Amino acid sequence: MKKIFFAIIIALSTAIVLLIVNLDEKREVNKMNMAYDNINKFLLHTLNSEKIQSLSLALAMSKNRAIADAILENDRAKGYKILHDTTDSFIKHLNRKYIYTQIFGRGLNIFARSWEANSSGASMVSGRQDLLEIVNTRSPKATIEDTVPAGIKASAPIIYSSHIIGILEVTTLFDRVVSKLREYRIETIPILKANLSHQRNLGADNPKIQGYTIAANNCSRHIAETLGSLDREDFEELIHTDYLKKAGLFFAAYPINNDYGKHLGYFIAVVSKENFDNFSGKQQSLIKSIFTMESTKEDIYHYVNSDSENIFKQMSPEQILHLSSSIEEKDRILFDSAAKERLRALSKEELIDMIVHNFHKNSKQGTIK
Repeated sequence: MKKIFFAIIIALSTAIVLLIVNLDEKREVNKMNMAYDNINKFLLHTLNSEKIQSLSLALAMSKNRAIADAILENDRAKGYKILHDTTDSFIKHLNRKYIYTQIFGRGLNIFARSWEANSSGASMVSGRQDLLEIVNTRSPKATIEDTVPAGIKASAPIIYSSHIIGILEVTTLFDRVVSKLREYRIETIPILKANLSHQRNLGADNPKIQGYTIAANNCSRHIAETLGSLDREDFEELIHTDYLKKAGLFFAAYPINNDYGKHLGYFIAVVSKENFDNFSGKQQSLIKSIFTMESTKEDIYHYVNSDSENIFKQMSPEQILHLSSSIEEKDRILFDSAAKERLRALSKEELIDMIVHNFHKNSKQGTIK
């Protein structure tokens, strides 16, 4: 009888231990899934923001009459000088580091590049469906491509007398994405397939990792070395299951594809053990950051309705301006009530300063509605 009793006790204890282990494993998987999704929100926001800003620059430059004149006169030296000087001005005065510009002329051959004075005779880079789409639709386009220099490519048609005489392209390097995500304590390693054309890219000969090449020069050396030290099995797990916990770090892999389904590589996002909780459940600081981003209507709705009080009361005046055009009708009463209460507390001078600041901010960003 005692043996049966002890056997039952052991069986129950074993079952409880297995249940606890299983629950812990499920909890950990749920946390990693949540971290993966939240990091993806920041990555997508950054990419979309950079596409919009790059497209604004491309559109502005495409309307420069001096560029059209250079193409019509077939003056490549003049085209180079305009691109070089304008790009340099963007870098100095708009804090737009990591950008390059180029012009595709007749036949979509490379007419001029901001980084190369002697690009004469260079032929069109093959496989650029986005450029052909621009010719056919006469509309600007932003996508990710691996052609030199690899990065976010925003292109706009150069039109003269109702005819497309060229295309102006602004490339934002992946280095800028790395810098932007670092502000949220996310280290990022963009990696592209080593057999693609970016291997002739500008700058240093970047290291290769498991058949991929690091496509940015400002990545954390320590994180890059840690990623490179993963064995083949761990690297494959990261790529095929989306994430991996290793060496006290959380790795998340996000595919890099262009707008036409071509797979180019991955953004490998990495957060430390200390910051993992900020993305996997303890999200107060994360949610506050979302209000500084271009939140979708769904984001705002779910966040507002996750609490019994009017969460809009916590908004700053800047957040009121940012969110005013994104609020759905079902949330409009709560939003308007909180906004009126918050703005009434401001002095006339504070209101004027807020409006002027917002005007200058929107002008600099060149947001396309």
